[in-house]
Amino acid sequence: MGAFERLFTRVEAVLLYLGVLATFAMMCLTSADAFSRYLFNSPILGALEITEKYLMVAAIFLGLSYGYRGGLFIRVTMLVDRLSGKARLAADYFAYLTTLAFCVFMVLATGQQALRGLSEDIELSTLPILVGPAYSFVPVGFLALTVLMLFDLSRIRHNQSLLFAQEGPSAT
Repeated sequence: MGAFERLFTRVEAVLLYLGVLATFAMMCLTSADAFSRYLFNSPILGALEITEKYLMVAAIFLGLSYGYRGGLFIRVTMLVDRLSGKARLAADYFAYLTTLAFCVFMVLATGQQALRGLSEDIELSTLPILVGPAYSFVPVGFLALTVLMLFDLSRIRHNQSLLFAQEGPSAT
């Protein structure tokens, strides 16, 4: 494992922990909002917006590379499982390159959206919190996934690609 790959693994762990923290914060905020709403008849101002604009987005997109590493992506393998040799390898490369192209497209498209959101001063409707920074979670998550896929490219030939791994705990 090279120095850049070790650094990336650390960055990926930070993104994962931020996603877990966002999930925990979402759970706490939603519980506190429900408790406050029903006990005191006074909901927490902006709880729903913070949950949907920030916490939910962070929880989902910052963990993309972890999901890829753990073999959690959906695969339909009915046809590919029946192929052998070069046909199987060609199908694996096609699936991999299609997925990689989609990730690159998503990095570019959501990156543009994030830049546009950061340049505008749009706030939540209930609190003076800018929405723009929340848009950055999506391209960051897809960028981490794209980098991990580029590391994974050389493993396809040896049938060790994480894209085709079975669901389970993270092996690397």
